[in-house]
Amino acid sequence: MSRAGLKEEVVKRVEGMSEDIIRLCSDLVRIPSENPPGDMTEIAGFASDWLSDRGLSPRSYEPEKGAISILAEVGEGRPRLILNGHMDVVPAGDRGRWSFDPYSGEVRDGKVLGRGATDMKGGLACVMSALVACLEALEVLPGSVVLSLVPDEETGGEKGTGWLVEQGLLDGDACIIGEPSTIYASLVGEKGVCWLRLRARGRPAHGSMPMLGVNAIEKAVRAMELLRELPSVEVEIPEDVREVVDSSKMVLRFFLAQMGVGEPLLSEAVNAIDHLTVNFGVISGGVKVNVVPDACTLDVDIRVPAGLSPGDVKAKVDEMLEEAGLEEVECELVHGSEPNYTPPSEAIYRLLAANAREVLGLEIRPFFMTGASDARFLRLKGIPTVHYGPGELNLAHAYDEFVRTDHLVMATKVIAATIVDFLGGRAVP
Repeated sequence: MSRAGLKEEVVKRVEGMSEDIIRLCSDLVRIPSENPPGDMTEIAGFASDWLSDRGLSPRSYEPEKGAISILAEVGEGRPRLILNGHMDVVPAGDRGRWSFDPYSGEVRDGKVLGRGATDMKGGLACVMSALVACLEALEVLPGSVVLSLVPDEETGGEKGTGWLVEQGLLDGDACIIGEPSTIYASLVGEKGVCWLRLRARGRPAHGSMPMLGVNAIEKAVRAMELLRELPSVEVEIPEDVREVVDSSKMVLRFFLAQMGVGEPLLSEAVNAIDHLTVNFGVISGGVKVNVVPDACTLDVDIRVPAGLSPGDVKAKVDEMLEEAGLEEVECELVHGSEPNYTPPSEAIYRLLAANAREVLGLEIRPFFMTGASDARFLRLKGIPTVHYGPGELNLAHAYDEFVRTDHLVMATKVIAATIVDFLGGRAVP
């Protein structure tokens, strides 16, 4: 059978699996795999059993107790396509603010309801189901597909995708991550992360005579005012991603406007894609209200657009502190990850876009996200990586989270069709 014939059969098989895909998403949501605490034992066991029941041979890895990854590979050799998804979810938070049980997994009004439905148990159901839908096709196609289900994307990914890549257990020629992108877009890049810790030193004195001391909290506040200027720093966006950034701004503006965000906040949020953003996350200083504080620590989350690195940002902050006479305020880079992206010229994106058009009749857009994901571990190893999965971006981590059942099936069709085309060597202009 030709590649086109195989793909047609695969898409039909996904249609026949529609109820199973929805049920799988519902079953996954019912397992409260919150991170923290991060124990994936129950959901990893469920996923492993589900795959085994369908003829696969999953392997599990547990570098730390509860941080379980599942790998299942079909076929041999190259080309090798990675499918990836994370099993963990953020905590449900105040359950009184949900209008339904966050772990009911109820299917109602064309939606699967619950924590993680969008981020990303919907996408998890899609990549698992897409692989199963392709099993017969993979018997005749060259190469292989490896499914990787990981435990800790919500807390940095170091024990899951990061560890698997570092150990040489996860490698391939391209990757599709089922993270929520909506069925109308594919996330092809993300900003970098620069977490700084500023330490201000002072001199203690009695609170009734503050002029005899040096207030470390006041120094930290002066540093905060300086860092507020970072979003105005002009950034030279690399040529091969400039068009994606412009497209991303249009997409983000549309989604935020739909959510009711108005000007000037709308323009400020859109500009976050290609500018530095600054969040003062934690501040700690002083020992007692009537003592001039001699120490203050400030933790700052700065997101870094393409064209800069975390090292560039730290050097800029050091320079700003020195010019303001605050050179005694220590600045430490606590955590950093580089901005990373896969150009839309890569085959994996072109094939995904072609299948969205041919299977769903949709023209998807490439999107550059403001947050970070496990994609960085793969991209920084030279593996072209894109996100494509169901879910509304504004519902991730939100109360009353859900995913649309029709989007579950639609996304699975596109992913399954892309598997066939990628291994079958389809060339897309």
